[in-house]
Amino acid sequence: MTKEEIADIMNEVAILQALDHPNIVKYYETYDDVRFLYLVMQYCPNGELFDSFDRFEKKGEKYTEKTSAAIIHKLLGALTHCHSGHIVHRDIKPENILFDAYDNILLVDFGLAKQTQATMDVVAGTPYFMAPEVIDGNY
Repeated sequence: MTKEEIADIMNEVAILQALDHPNIVKYYETYDDVRFLYLVMQYCPNGELFDSFDRFEKKGEKYTEKTSAAIIHKLLGALTHCHSGHIVHRDIKPENILFDAYDNILLVDFGLAKQTQATMDVVAGTPYFMAPEVIDGNY
């Protein structure tokens, strides 16, 4: 790994350590060996929000507007917590919202996150899910 890649990972670790919210994945520890760097985080066995519709159907449950509203409410709480610490996630998408063992949603993947109070201009994130402000380079 390059020094820049290690710095990016350490930035993600620092951000995760600064966050404590029931809907943000918990970071526990970092380990390394000769070949790999391991980030130990909360177990999320119930998949991504992206695939949740199929999972609900397989369990014989309906994916209702009420279900969607509850998920969005929890996600907005997690984002409010991030923003209160001047942390911007920059890659919110269904694949970065996971379900834990109790079907609670967790915001994950803070690899592009930044802690700043300054206006940002770097286009970062997944194109299909970027806000117009990010594409314009002024957010």
